[in-house]
Amino acid sequence: STASSLGVNTCEDDLFSRPQAVKALKATNNNLERAVDWIFSHATELDSAASDSPPAAPEFRDGNEVYKLVAFISHMGSSTMVGHYVCHILRDGHWVIYNDEKVALSENPPQQLGYLYLYRRV
Repeated sequence: STASSLGVNTCEDDLFSRPQAVKALKATNNNLERAVDWIFSHATELDSAASDSPPAAPEFRDGNEVYKLVAFISHMGSSTMVGHYVCHILRDGHWVIYNDEKVALSENPPQQLGYLYLYRRV
């Protein structure tokens, strides 16, 4: 027997993958309540079947390999035990420093001293 589209979509929307929903609905003659119980009672079997299948291909498309620095986090202080972390963000072509409640333009941002750099693909 085949699994009904409505049953598959209902199962899939809740907690289960499409293959789990199809298998459970086929095993229970499209009875939605029994299908949910069936999935829970056959969890080990479903898990081992899922692990046997090859991993899915990534769902992103590769694109331009040009990136632009848009933010970085740096440390102000004599050591990591003493001091303060701040964030510089590029806004409208100008670097802005965010230091707790103080926000100001940064004329000479210390890009070479960053701990974490954030880039945007251009």
